[in-house]
Amino acid sequence: MVYLRALSVLAMVFFFYVVVAPLQWLALRCHWRLALQIPGAFHRSALALLRIEVVVHDRPAHDTPLLIVSNHVSWTDICALSSVMPVCFLSKKEVAGWPIVATFAKLQRTVFVDRQQARSIVGANKAMVERMRYGVCVVLFPEGTTFDGTELGHFHSSHFAAARDYLHHHAQADTFWVQPVAIRYSHSHVAWFGDAELLPHLLELLSKPPVRCDMFFCEPVAMQGSADRKAIAQACNAAIDARLKSMRLAATQV
Repeated sequence: MVYLRALSVLAMVFFFYVVVAPLQWLALRCHWRLALQIPGAFHRSALALLRIEVVVHDRPAHDTPLLIVSNHVSWTDICALSSVMPVCFLSKKEVAGWPIVATFAKLQRTVFVDRQQARSIVGANKAMVERMRYGVCVVLFPEGTTFDGTELGHFHSSHFAAARDYLHHHAQADTFWVQPVAIRYSHSHVAWFGDAELLPHLLELLSKPPVRCDMFFCEPVAMQGSADRKAIAQACNAAIDARLKSMRLAATQV
């Protein structure tokens, strides 16, 4: 049964790679709204085959674009967030070299960054601003790596500067909204650490029971042009941490 599920996932990936990816490339080149919808269809299909149910609590800020800031547990976070709304991501540069995965990432307008190079961070922030100029919401995982979902890592603030840069380039806007999102899974086996191999983790997901992904949109944080990016990062960290703690408390009382 596990291998049949795995074959279903591979067939879905093959179909999107061979048939849908060229359409997405054309939609991006022609600036069709379809380009915002195709990635969501891909990720919803993946979640269905992986038997991961996303349950959304509350709603994101009405203003767009947004800088969406989320805790990071697994590569499935990307599927979960993409299934809810059209987004693109900031990702480490290594992903740009992964076969197949890189193609899908690029077709979702992913911004790649080399965190060891300051110049790359500046360039990535500029690319994030360009995405947001066209109304695209950008997802940032400020921990810089994945954790097991029980606690938060340190939030790096470098890329929060993209929100401030957006304001500097849009004099008519005096406030930019940063949207914290807390993600929690019902089973710990979903957690995936960056140096782990993807295929064994995928097979484990397919062999274990179905998973529920609770996604909480916390109160958005207002950022003005003079705001301290470190303070905004800390505010997002506090909001997500409080939500995760409340979820853990609720789980122990059931």
